[in-house]
Amino acid sequence: MSKTEQAPVVWSPNQDTLTGSRMGQFKTALEQQGFGPFTDYHALHQWSISELDTFWQKVWDYCGLICDTPAQSVLGSRNMPGAEWFPGMKLNFAANLLRLADGDHANKEAVVAYCETRPVLRRTYAELKADTGALEAFLRSKGINKGDRVAGVVTNGYEALVGMLAATSLGAIWSSASPDFGIGAINDRFGQIEPAALIVVNGYGYGGKVFARQHDFAELIAGLPSLKVVVSIAQLPEEAPIPGELVTPWDDALESR
Repeated sequence: MSKTEQAPVVWSPNQDTLTGSRMGQFKTALEQQGFGPFTDYHALHQWSISELDTFWQKVWDYCGLICDTPAQSVLGSRNMPGAEWFPGMKLNFAANLLRLADGDHANKEAVVAYCETRPVLRRTYAELKADTGALEAFLRSKGINKGDRVAGVVTNGYEALVGMLAATSLGAIWSSASPDFGIGAINDRFGQIEPAALIVVNGYGYGGKVFARQHDFAELIAGLPSLKVVVSIAQLPEEAPIPGELVTPWDDALESR
């Protein structure tokens, strides 16, 4: 195929699909506010370039994002590189992810988590927010503050999500590693950021096998002198928890809700 030839179009959405898409709904909302009309995506794209400030303000409004401190303007500097978007604004990532818990979605499922070693877990938006708030309160009670690091040695499951949201909600920095990593590799990663809190499983399941790692992770904890608190997840319910004076079981940490 020459440079001037174009590949054939394999599929194009019909008008109902275009209109019902989020992009289509956004275009309709703009037109209802007196912008446009936009005959197609390309017209909308051109308007987004020529009316840069207005476009991104309308994106913010349409997406329903929230902030603690409003921006002074949409675009403070147009220099590239170095463009300054929404100068002066302060927002919380977790607050925006959890905002649906306060509306009509409160009792709708937000998470369905499957795991080899535990029953399927289902949580609504309201439950997710409650668990996040409980863990955040627990971390605060242990002296974890804005700017601290919260590390997780966790599987890709519910507790990892709650841990990230709780850390982010209080302004801490979240970092994670897989529980199948070697202790040396995890220490190399976390030793650099000096975490104040650690959320860690007691092991994991993979391919029908169980890998208990309580003693390995006790060694990890001993190698991180910056820790103020450790939250242990019973990823393997039949196995013993991780030992240590700093360790609090996950369910106990969430009892503050």
